[in-house]
Amino acid sequence: MANQNSGFTGSEIMYPAAPTNGKAATSMAPVPLSDPLAVAGFGGALPRGPEILHGPFNATWFVNCLRRKWLPALLLGLLFATAAGGLLLWLFPPSAKVVAYLEVKAQQSETVFGKQRGSSPKNFEVFQQTQLALLKSPFVLKAALARKDISQLEAVVKQEPSAELWLSQALKISFIGRGEILEIRYSGDENPEEMKKIINAVIDSYKKEVLYTELARSSETRDSLSEMHKKIAAELEEKLGRYQKIAESLDGGDSPMAATMRQMLTDEVRLIQRQITQEKQNLVDLEVQKELAIQQARSITALDQAVQEELAKDPTIANYQQEQYAIDQQIRDLQSISKRHSSPRIKSLQKRAQQLAQQIQQYRISAEAELRNRLKSAPNDALAKTMTEYNLRRKTIEESLTQLQEDLEEKMKQLKLKGARSAELSMLQMDIDQLREVERTMEFQLRSWDVDDETAQDRVREWQRATAIPGINKYERFLIAIFGGLAVFCATCYGIALLEFRRRRLNGASDVDEGLGIRVLGVLPSVSSRKAITPGSPIAAQLSESIDSVRATLMHDSTSRPRQVVLVTSPATMEGCTTVASHLALSLTRAGRRTLLVDGDLREPTLHKLFGMPLEDGLSEVLRSEIDVSDAIHPTNTEGLWLLTAGQCDMDAIHALATEQPQPIFEKLRSEFDFVVIDGAPVLSMSDTLSIGQHVDGAILTVLRDHSEIRRIYQASEALKSMGIRIIGSVVNGVSVKADRRVARLHMAAAKQPRKLPASVDD
Repeated sequence: MANQNSGFTGSEIMYPAAPTNGKAATSMAPVPLSDPLAVAGFGGALPRGPEILHGPFNATWFVNCLRRKWLPALLLGLLFATAAGGLLLWLFPPSAKVVAYLEVKAQQSETVFGKQRGSSPKNFEVFQQTQLALLKSPFVLKAALARKDISQLEAVVKQEPSAELWLSQALKISFIGRGEILEIRYSGDENPEEMKKIINAVIDSYKKEVLYTELARSSETRDSLSEMHKKIAAELEEKLGRYQKIAESLDGGDSPMAATMRQMLTDEVRLIQRQITQEKQNLVDLEVQKELAIQQARSITALDQAVQEELAKDPTIANYQQEQYAIDQQIRDLQSISKRHSSPRIKSLQKRAQQLAQQIQQYRISAEAELRNRLKSAPNDALAKTMTEYNLRRKTIEESLTQLQEDLEEKMKQLKLKGARSAELSMLQMDIDQLREVERTMEFQLRSWDVDDETAQDRVREWQRATAIPGINKYERFLIAIFGGLAVFCATCYGIALLEFRRRRLNGASDVDEGLGIRVLGVLPSVSSRKAITPGSPIAAQLSESIDSVRATLMHDSTSRPRQVVLVTSPATMEGCTTVASHLALSLTRAGRRTLLVDGDLREPTLHKLFGMPLEDGLSEVLRSEIDVSDAIHPTNTEGLWLLTAGQCDMDAIHALATEQPQPIFEKLRSEFDFVVIDGAPVLSMSDTLSIGQHVDGAILTVLRDHSEIRRIYQASEALKSMGIRIIGSVVNGVSVKADRRVARLHMAAAKQPRKLPASVDD
């Protein structure tokens, strides 16, 4: 280990310059350690690199990332899934929808002095709004809730004393598609059977309090017209009796001149009688029109329409609606910019909107009651105008009748002076004809009235009584919660895998070989557990066998090109560099090669602990020229294997690495050993490895599955290449490999021999 008082901080290191014409330069340049990219390009940015460095997040990456983070994914997934399931159970309570449908036909439009079939779209729209207001009017809801079977229902009892307000807010009443079908709907968590009874009670109350009341008032006008019809029929019967008596007593016999005069007087009398009959008919029509005007003025529909018009002009309601619109606009704006649609601010605004809706409803109920009472007691200007017109026309008709009666009496006197009994008979015949005409007209009006009453009774017809439509039952709630929880669990696992993917850790040997284009010399099993490094165990056997394959590749390459001095390094710490270096040296020794193992990690050495030797008198002392390299080399317990420890590191030793001083040291080592294996420091952490790499024949890059980051592996390889250091290949540690039985059997036999070296010690 380095001396505590060496004064070396490591904040700045010296890197050799890039090689020129294949030879290492000796000039040094300071490069900060915080920028690993500078190692590869000396201040320049790395190229985009292989596809594996910037490829998409695919299924292979997902499986491997989730394999590494399965425990936090499982725990967080279960936590979030449980929370999501509980939230969904709360958001989706058991509910049902109860609906009823009415057919509300457009009523005929009425004028003050006559009827006109059909109604304009605007009038029909007003009529629709009136019916909606009547259905939810206080007197209709109060009458429905006052029924004994309704007032005892649990849904009504728990809403007391504001059951009327609750029902007004709970019932959603609207015309479907602006047509004649009226839908009454309830959606909530109340008992659907109880809500069916309540909605049916509201419909019955609407019929009784609104429709039947209007029909009763219409019946009064019809009764008045029927009384007038009876009087005219009695008068007609009396004149028929007189006509019969006169016809029996008439003896005939008059001169032609008298007959002509009687005929002239008779024609005049008939004309006057027709005029009288017409005026009487006008008087009857005027009375009917007056009754209709009174009925219209006193009808609930007209009163409710007037109330709705007054409420539409109420400034308090307008202010409430403006405030409600402003709050709704704020909620929409916050929901459009907020990721959470249930933030405290949005919840506060929604609560305020609900309170405001209740205030508007309460104010409308009280204002409607006040307006209804005021309008009932207030003078009706339209009715007063109608009555004035009625009085004027009646006076005119009565004056005309008086004048016609006087003219008729005068003509009758003239006929009587002439002693014409036949003229009286003719006059009676004319009266009878006219009365018959009036009687037929009134009978037609009575029949038309009966038809109108039948039409009015059929104007509101039930298409469908209240019916419960199942909403979300308890099984559906649990299914929603389960599937929602599964979705959140999967999303959580995906999110954790995606976060893990950002580091792009090594998944296996193929990522190095195929992804980065670095040859894989061998694959080593994981040796993290105590059981795995026990001599003779299957894992230890497979470890030795994998190292032997690396040795075979290295010895084969050394026949075609020099591979005498080999540097074993890694991109970062804890990636198995010391394990590979020590076992590679042992493997070369087993092959009969004279091998030297050098601890090149001067700042944090470990090989002296592995072999049980003192740290002093090592490479650092040789670099400071304190001892000769021959004196620093120590034999180990393994025959054919020697060790050069790191020594006591300081800044002088570090600076010496960057000079030409190591060159004669390595030349001497080449002459004395078949192979020199250097356990180097991580490439991206410090400059020592790059400095030592100027004197080696090649480097082996060790990486650890599920630990090494692919980007850092690529940076380390590019840094070595940029310094002219040849990369022999890579060794992937931590790969699950099943040991062959034959290999395990041989190593178990060898384990019975005295142990010379622990299996591994990671960096």
